[in-house]
Amino acid sequence: MQAYADRPLCFIVGIQADTCSWIIKTQDEAAVLNSRLSAGYYRRGVANTQMSTMNDAEVAASRLMIMREQMERLLRNGWLPQLALAWTALAGALFLEQSYGPWALGLLSGGLACIAIGRWLAVRAYARFGEQVLGYHGWRALQLGSAVMTGVLAAILMQLFMAQVEDWQQMLLLALLASVVLSCWLASAGCLLSFLCYVSPVGAMALSVFFSSSSPALQSLSILFVGFIAVELVAALRLSVVYDRKMMLQQLLIQTRRQRDEEIHELQQELGRLRTCEHALNLQINSLQSHLEHNSSEQTRSLSGTLDSLRTSEERLQRALEASGLALWDWNLVTGKVYHTGSEQLLGLKGEQASKLLADLRPLMHPDDLPVLREAMTAHMREETPDYSVEYRIRHADGHWIWIEDRGQAIARDAGGRVLRMLGTRRDITARRQHEEELQLASIVFETGSEGILVMDPSLNVLTVNTAFTRMTGFAREYMAPFQQHFQASLAGCGMESVMDVLKDEGSWHAELSGLSLAGSSFPMRVQLRAVYEQASGRLSHIVAFFSDLTPFREAQKRLDYLTRHDALTGLANRSLFMQYLQDASHQARFTDDYLALLHIDLDRFKLLNECFGSQTGDEVLRIVGRRLQRFANAERHLARLGGNEFVLVVSDLPNQQDIEQLAEDVLNALRTPFAIAGQELLLSASVGISLVGNEQCDAHILLNQAAVALNHAKYMGGNTWQLYREQMPVGDGERLQLEQQLRRGLKEGHVVAYYQPKLGLQDGRIYGVEALARWHHPERGMISPAEFIALAEQTGLIAELSESILRQACIQARQWMDAGNPLQVSVNLSVVHLRQGNVLALVQTVLEETGLPAYLLDLELTESQLLDDSEQLLQTFASLRELGVQISVDDFGTGYSSLGYLKQLPVNNLKIDRGFICDLPDSSPDAAITRAIISMAHGLNLKVVAEGVETLEQLDVLRGMGCDAVQGYLIARPMPAPELELLLQKQLQPLS
Repeated sequence: MQAYADRPLCFIVGIQADTCSWIIKTQDEAAVLNSRLSAGYYRRGVANTQMSTMNDAEVAASRLMIMREQMERLLRNGWLPQLALAWTALAGALFLEQSYGPWALGLLSGGLACIAIGRWLAVRAYARFGEQVLGYHGWRALQLGSAVMTGVLAAILMQLFMAQVEDWQQMLLLALLASVVLSCWLASAGCLLSFLCYVSPVGAMALSVFFSSSSPALQSLSILFVGFIAVELVAALRLSVVYDRKMMLQQLLIQTRRQRDEEIHELQQELGRLRTCEHALNLQINSLQSHLEHNSSEQTRSLSGTLDSLRTSEERLQRALEASGLALWDWNLVTGKVYHTGSEQLLGLKGEQASKLLADLRPLMHPDDLPVLREAMTAHMREETPDYSVEYRIRHADGHWIWIEDRGQAIARDAGGRVLRMLGTRRDITARRQHEEELQLASIVFETGSEGILVMDPSLNVLTVNTAFTRMTGFAREYMAPFQQHFQASLAGCGMESVMDVLKDEGSWHAELSGLSLAGSSFPMRVQLRAVYEQASGRLSHIVAFFSDLTPFREAQKRLDYLTRHDALTGLANRSLFMQYLQDASHQARFTDDYLALLHIDLDRFKLLNECFGSQTGDEVLRIVGRRLQRFANAERHLARLGGNEFVLVVSDLPNQQDIEQLAEDVLNALRTPFAIAGQELLLSASVGISLVGNEQCDAHILLNQAAVALNHAKYMGGNTWQLYREQMPVGDGERLQLEQQLRRGLKEGHVVAYYQPKLGLQDGRIYGVEALARWHHPERGMISPAEFIALAEQTGLIAELSESILRQACIQARQWMDAGNPLQVSVNLSVVHLRQGNVLALVQTVLEETGLPAYLLDLELTESQLLDDSEQLLQTFASLRELGVQISVDDFGTGYSSLGYLKQLPVNNLKIDRGFICDLPDSSPDAAITRAIISMAHGLNLKVVAEGVETLEQLDVLRGMGCDAVQGYLIARPMPAPELELLLQKQLQPLS
C-alpha cells in the first residue's frame, strides 16, 4: 500500500514543477502582450500608410483565432489532471479491489471510461468541425461535463481511500487531494467555470469527510485544506481575471483594428481622391512639362544657334587674328593686370616666363624705343589723340629683335578722365619693316644706280626710268617716245621673236646695241633684259632693261690696254710689251742673216739720287732718260722700261758688231748730258750690257740672261761703260742667290750651330768664359767658312735670325754647364739689325726667361761701328741691360773711329783688343805701344781687357807683362763644339798655367 501511495506523490510533484514553469511563462507572455497592446492603444491614432489594409474577413479570422487559442489551451492543458486522475484511479482500483471487491474496480473503470469518452468527444469535435463548432456552445458543455465527472470521480476515490487509511495516511491522502486540486486549477486556469467543475465535488467531499471526523489533527488538516482551496480559488479568480483582461485586450485590439481598418478605408478613399487629383495634376504637369520642354527646346535650339554663331564668330575672329598675326591685350589700370591673347606665340614665351614678362614688356624693349612708346601712351591718356599707335623693337625669346606694331585705345575712364581700362592689339611687322627697308633700299638703288634702268610692260611700253638713265640719254620719264621707238627698232633688228623666246626660256637677254641720246647722237650701250613674272599666275608682268654706256668703258679699255702695255711714268713700252717685241724680233731674226742685239741700260747710283733728292726728282730723271732714249728707237728698234732705272733696247737693223757698239756709245753719251731739274744740274752715268746673237741662236730668254750678265760686269767695271757679253764672264750673282737659299734652309733645319772658343784669365790661369761663334755644316758641301756666309747674311738680312739662333743655343749650353757645376760666362755677338730695330732688351729678357740662365753669365759683344749708331737709343738699351745684370763688351776695339769721350759714357764692362794689334807682337813696337795704351786706358775706366788672336807663347808673355786681364786665340784653343770644350775644361790647360 505504501509503495503504491509513493508513486502518485512523486508523479504529482513533477507535475507541479512543470505547471509552475508554465504559469511563469504564461504570465510573461501576458505581460508582454499587455505592453504591446498598451503601446498599440496609444499609437492607434497614427496612420501607417505602409501596412496593408484589413477587410472584414480578416477581422473575423482574428476572432476565430482568439477563440481557437482559448479552446486549444483548454484541450492542451486539460489532459494533465485527467491523466493524473487516471493514474490515481488505476492505482486506487488495484488497492480498493482488495478492500471492496470488483464493484469498486468496475465503478472506477466506468468513471474513467466516461471521462475518456467525453475527452475524446471534445477533441474529436474540435478536430473535425473546427470553426463550425466554435459557432455553438456544445463543445463547452462537453468540456464542463468532463470536468464535473473528473471531480466526482476524484471525490469518490478520496472518500473510498479515506475510509481505508490511518491518520498519517489520511494526511498523505489529503496532500494528494491538494495536488489534484492544484492540478485541476492549473488545467482550468484559463476558465474559472472549468476550475469550479473540477474542484467543487472534491471540495465538498473533503469538507464532509473532514468535518465529520473526530480526529483533531484531521480537522485541523481539513481547515488547512479548505484554506488551500480558498487560496486556490482566489488564485484561480485572479488568473481568470487575467485571462478575461487578456480577452478584453484582444477584443479591444480587434476593435482597434476594426477602427483602424475603417480609418484606413477612409484614408484609402481619401487616397483615391488624392490619386485622382494627383492624376489630374500629373496630366496638368505633363501638359505644362510638355509645354515647358517645347519652350525649353525652342530656347535651347535658339541658344544653341546663338552659341554656334558665337563660336563661329569666335573661330572667325581667331582665324582672322591668326591670319593677321594680331595679339590682343586688355589692361586693367586699376588692378594693374594685363590679359594677353597670342602674345606668348608672338614673343616666343612659354610657361611662367610668359606670365612674368607679359605683365611688363619694358625689360624686353629696345632702349631707343622706350621714349617713343611712353610719349604716344601719355598723349593718348591725356586725350590728346583718339588712340595711339606706335612701332617699337622687342627682344624675342630666341634673342633676336623683332618689330612690333602696338595699337590701343582707352575704353573706360572715370569722371576725372583718368583711364581705367585699355584695349589694344600687337602684331609682328618685322617682315613688313624689312620689306619696306628693302623697298626703300631698292628705290635708293634704283635711283642712285650707275646703270640706267628702264621698266616696261610686256608690250615694251616704257613705264618708268631712273636718274642714271636720264643722265645717260637725256630722256626723262615724261618724254620717252623717241628712245622707245629707237629701242624697239633695235630689238626688231635683233629679231623680236627670238628675244622674247630667250626671255621666256632663260629669264634674261643681253646684247650690245646702239643707244640714242636726246641730242640725237648715238652711242654704244650694253643692254640686259630681265623678265618679271607674277608669283600667282606665272604670267609675264614686266620687263626690266639695264643700260650701260660703253663709251667710258671703251675709252677706259683703250687706256687700260695702253697702261698694261706701256709704262705710266715714261710712256715707253713696259715689260709685257717688250717681251712681245722681243719674241717677234727673235722669231723674225731666225729667217734673216742680220744680228739681233739687246741693250740692257741701267743708271748708275740711281738709288743714291733718290735718297738725296727725293723720289720726285728721280721720277723726273726717268722721264728725261726715256725721252733721250726715244731718239734711238724706230720701227726696227723697240725701246722699253723694265722697271726702276732699267731700260732695254731691241735692235734688229744693224748688220755688224761695230754698229751695235757705236750705238751703245751713243746711248752713254746721251745720258752723260747734264739733267736740269728744279734749278739744278745733275750729272748721271749709265752702264750698258749688250747681248748679240745670230739667227741660229735667237731666243728671248738667252738674250735677256746674257744682257744681264754683261750689265753686271759693266757695273763691276765701275759703271759709265758698256760691255758685250762673252762666255768668260763670271756668274757670281747666281751663286750668291743659290747660297742664300741654302742658308735660309740651313737656319730652319738647324744646320747653323754654335762653336765655343774659350777665354783664359791670366791672373788665375783658368778658363772663365767662352765666345759663341756661328758655324755652318752644309749637308753637301760640309763646313762653310764664316767669311763666306756671314757677309751674305748681313747683305740679305738673315743676320738677325742667325744671331738670335746662336744666342739661344749659347744660353741653353751655359745653363747646362752651370747645372753640371762648371759655370762659364758666354759671349754672343749682337747683330746691328737688332740694335736698329730696338728689340735687343726684349729679346735678351725672353731668352733668359726661357733658358733660366742668370744674367751675369751672359756677355753681349758689339763692334765700335755699332756703338756709334744712334747713340741715345744705345745708351738707354745698354743701361737697361746693365740693370738686368748682363755684361757688355766692345769688340774689335781700336779698328774703328770710336770717341774716347763717348766711350766713357757707355755702360760697358770689357774691351776686346783687335787681333791686328796682337799678331805682330813682340816684334812691332807701335803695336806694343798701342796695346799698352789700350790696356792702361781700359783699367783707368775700370774696364776688363781681353786680347784676341793670341797664337804664340811670346805674345802671351808680353800681354801678361802689360797687365792684360784675359786672352783668346788659337794658342788657348780653336772654336770647338761643346762636348770637346768639356774635355778641355777637365784638363784646365796645365802647361799654360
